[in-house]
Amino acid sequence: MSHHVKHHHHRKPTALESYFCIILVGIIIVASLLLGAPIQFGILLATAVSFLMALRLGFTWEEMEQAICERLGRMGSTMLIMWLIGMLLGSMLFSGLIPMLVYYGFQLIDPKFLYLGAFLSCTIMSTMTGSSWSAAGTAGVVCIALAQGHGANLGIMAGAIIAGSVFGDKISPMSETTNLAPACAGTDLWSHIYSQLWTTIPAWIVAAVLYTVLGTHLAPQSNELPETAMVIMEQLRDLFTFSPVLLLPVVVLLVLALLKKPVIPTMLVCSLLSILLGCLVQGFDITLGCSAAITGFTASSVTPAGYALDATVAYILNRGGMTSMVSIILICFCGFSMTTILTHGGFLEKAIEPLARNLNTRWKTMLTAEIATLVVLSMGGISYVSSVFVGEAWQKPFIQNGMGRPCLSRTLEDVGTCAAAVIPWCSSAMFYVETLGVPVWGSGGFAPYTVLPFLCPIIAFLLAWTGIGISKLSPEEIAEELKEITEEEEEAFLE
Repeated sequence: MSHHVKHHHHRKPTALESYFCIILVGIIIVASLLLGAPIQFGILLATAVSFLMALRLGFTWEEMEQAICERLGRMGSTMLIMWLIGMLLGSMLFSGLIPMLVYYGFQLIDPKFLYLGAFLSCTIMSTMTGSSWSAAGTAGVVCIALAQGHGANLGIMAGAIIAGSVFGDKISPMSETTNLAPACAGTDLWSHIYSQLWTTIPAWIVAAVLYTVLGTHLAPQSNELPETAMVIMEQLRDLFTFSPVLLLPVVVLLVLALLKKPVIPTMLVCSLLSILLGCLVQGFDITLGCSAAITGFTASSVTPAGYALDATVAYILNRGGMTSMVSIILICFCGFSMTTILTHGGFLEKAIEPLARNLNTRWKTMLTAEIATLVVLSMGGISYVSSVFVGEAWQKPFIQNGMGRPCLSRTLEDVGTCAAAVIPWCSSAMFYVETLGVPVWGSGGFAPYTVLPFLCPIIAFLLAWTGIGISKLSPEEIAEELKEITEEEEEAFLE
């Protein structure tokens, strides 16, 4: 939660200053994107502008630096997970596991259910591991390769992969967002997960039906695999040795996830195990394995001299490594620095004051919470920021309208976790573009087929309007919870 440093020489921003600062920040980010500049540059420029506005209020750079460092410190585990996803992907390519899954995937998955198969496999993987990124980076990469081999629509395939991956990221108790949202809204993990079932399960069912229908157009002309698939399979067979023992890292990953072991050591163990298997089963040099883990796997490093490697095979294999995560982690650093200044300086809080006074019905409260989450997410580029800010700012309106805290924490994920996948400059969307090689919007983009970012907020709004599944509070509970919030606010002010 954001705590303002209380000093006598600070003043709160006026409404005009708040709106000016927020609009200017938005214009700078959008302009930098339109000019083709890296998103990190736009966010850094917006951070500088935010700081200049904070200087007017009496804040010093030292205070802001301390606040930014504290916020980034809380992000530490998420950063480590990002680095290790890159390491795990590079290591699994080196071991031959992903090539093996692609090879057998062509033989096992019925092309008519290609999209549904991708959706289900990513749903299972993300629910087990708690990470939409690790699901998309492992099972998703395999499914994209299958789609290429079958000549399927890569936009639909990426949409199915991301929808399945986001499902687990919302529901799994292993997920950081699933743990962060209830902490921000002041509820517990299991109440939050139960509350999410009301919006996520209907959206998941609609998505499953959609991918089944879209897959019916993939019926092949004959029972034989397309030529592209035959070439991919043949070259993967030439380059790698396949063995059931290669599945060991996935088994270890799932077992440790089910035992609720910490995510970071789990991923490190699985990465090291994959490198070991690459040396023992494939006979590759260990230095290549170390390079694959850090800078990514390269097909040319294991291709015999004079071997003509197919471009699609090279695309499937040339990826992973910790350094592949650099641009995403930079976005996290820049985005968190900017939103820390905006919240610490009181700009965001002041901007929503007029809204908070008029939230006298359930549907207004829900709609404004969804819009605010979307706006903060769009500005910060990462869902953690919107969860922290909206989770804090909307507690009182939700409770006043008889909607319990699990309903608020659910909303943070219905918009934050889901929409982060389809806003092009968000770190999640950039990760999917980088990993799957498919654009977010435009020709061949995955966003229209991702389903959950559009359906979950609509279902949440309808539930608030009808009063179903909103963790309803009695008048006594409303009075009790409002009293608690007032006491907390008074304590914070006295600090």
